[in-house]
Amino acid sequence: MRTLWKVQIPTEVGNEALKSGQLATTIRAFAERAKPECMYFTVADGWRTGYAVVDMASSADMPRLGEPLFMELDANIEITPCMNSEELIAGLQAAGLA
Repeated sequence: MRTLWKVQIPTEVGNEALKSGQLATTIRAFAERAKPECMYFTVADGWRTGYAVVDMASSADMPRLGEPLFMELDANIEITPCMNSEELIAGLQAAGLA
């Protein structure tokens, strides 16, 4: 299932992780494990924030992908099912709405 991951890192923890090199290492490792369609980085709610679109084979992928972010960066993670435009059209057709 395609999912949108919103990962937020508290400022103080992020500062230390940036100085030590842990921030780049952890993000790189997440990308290698998750193989996201895309990743974007910004500031949201005053926190370093990353968004990634990840196709998970199973909800059992959540600990494998998320726990290192929790443990290494004290991250706040939100995972939301999402779809691309082709999936939206297919879903609307299946529902008799398109």
